[in-house]
Amino acid sequence: MSPEMIAIGGIYLPIFLAFLAGAAVIYFMLRWVLLRLRAYRLFWHPALAGAAVFVIVLSLLLLWLGP
Repeated sequence: MSPEMIAIGGIYLPIFLAFLAGAAVIYFMLRWVLLRLRAYRLFWHPALAGAAVFVIVLSLLLLWLGP
């Protein structure tokens, strides 16, 4: 097994999948805060802004904790 793989129940998954799951958890918490603050009304396209926030969170996770 290479260090870029995670074994879950005998199934080998790429470590990037764990980063995606972690980014999704952080993104949903951050999204809840942004919705409570009504920050999405500042953007022209709220869905595109949400996607950009997810990419930023994923990038930060990969830069700080990546292999």
